[in-house]
Amino acid sequence: MLIEFSAANYRCFRDRVTLSMEAEPRISERDKTVDTRNIAETPEGRLLRVVGVYGANASGKSNLLGAVRTLRTIVLDSARQGQAGDPLPVDPFRLEPDTRRAPSELEIVFSHDGVQFRYGLAATRARVEREWLLTWTADGEDEHLCFERNGDAYRVGPGWQRDPSIEHKTRAEALHLSVAAAFNHPQAIEVLRWFRRLRLINSATDTPDRGSRTADLVGDERYEDSIRELIRRLDFGIDDFRVIQPDPAFIRSMVQRMYPRGDMTSAVTEKFLESADRRFVALRDGVEFDLHQDESAGTIKAFDLAGPLVLALAHGDMVMIDEFDARLHTLLAKQLVELFQDPRTNPHNAQLVFTSHDTNLLTRTLLRRDQLWFVEKSRKNHASELYSLAELRLEDGKGVRNDARYEQDYLQGKYGAIPFFGALGTALAEISERVD
Repeated sequence: MLIEFSAANYRCFRDRVTLSMEAEPRISERDKTVDTRNIAETPEGRLLRVVGVYGANASGKSNLLGAVRTLRTIVLDSARQGQAGDPLPVDPFRLEPDTRRAPSELEIVFSHDGVQFRYGLAATRARVEREWLLTWTADGEDEHLCFERNGDAYRVGPGWQRDPSIEHKTRAEALHLSVAAAFNHPQAIEVLRWFRRLRLINSATDTPDRGSRTADLVGDERYEDSIRELIRRLDFGIDDFRVIQPDPAFIRSMVQRMYPRGDMTSAVTEKFLESADRRFVALRDGVEFDLHQDESAGTIKAFDLAGPLVLALAHGDMVMIDEFDARLHTLLAKQLVELFQDPRTNPHNAQLVFTSHDTNLLTRTLLRRDQLWFVEKSRKNHASELYSLAELRLEDGKGVRNDARYEQDYLQGKYGAIPFFGALGTALAEISERVD
């Protein structure tokens, strides 16, 4: 499970910000049912199953999940796909000379198979400056060093099987963790296994990663029935659906026209078949409707999300969704959140982190104060801050009450993280006058 994630000098985040999944120790007696339902009691402590992140457009919500995506990408790909000299996909805070030259820092704390890990890196686009991995077990109080890398120098703890040859093979722009996993280092492989189960989706633009897409999971008896039942219950009027597989004969003939000499036909055909999308056909009273030609954008999105959500709930994985509310009715979005809140549908403590503008989800009957986070960009230096409703102090110096009207107070600006438009009407009137 995710415990916390931090980023510093990454895009709009100049100073270090931390998103924590640790539940606040206070429990509201009035809302005890909600408080208990929304918390997973784990050996690592009381962790939140769901967190929602709010803020104005361009405040930094997407950059927060983008920082997680960047860390995941570097961990999984820097040794496998990167080449010597390739730039790392980090982007520092650009509005100050010192930060433009300084490394970006990304750090994540998570639990996996009874062990808690703290992994982080500090990197520029040219090289990894620092990298560290620490662990501790649930019954322990002290962290134990696995390894720490400063440039080309390594410090290794007793819990890490040191291999100087792997250290020597680690390029400046590659992660030692990734290179170690590529050479079958057992501890590194375990860490990468958790990162592979971390799924990030920009639901306004992306389809999920291959392997977790709905089309990939239909046909797998472990997930297919749950996906079908979820689609039926989402009130699209869909009784069932079927999948149309890509036509191997058509793809083979297409490849043969592209490569008439035939020396690459077999390999290219396999790649095309692997990457070709399967088509969904929705069934209503026995009548077929092509998903992408006949259905709404909201229905397509729900299909896209069904597979990753079912997969996460089945295995207790983490899903992060940017623009969660895009194309979804607010009541449907609420139902999807409640899938993760309800222990009956989430027995393995899967977690969901989402960004949204849907203020209807800002209600204490759905989410606790520590589950609501806000990103606000300073109008002075354009750097973004991240804070939770539980830690916010209002103008009177007091915290937000458990029985506060979260949505109403947020839209009134009491919590910050809302847009300020200025005199739009005046600006447009002046434009009209100049045009006339």
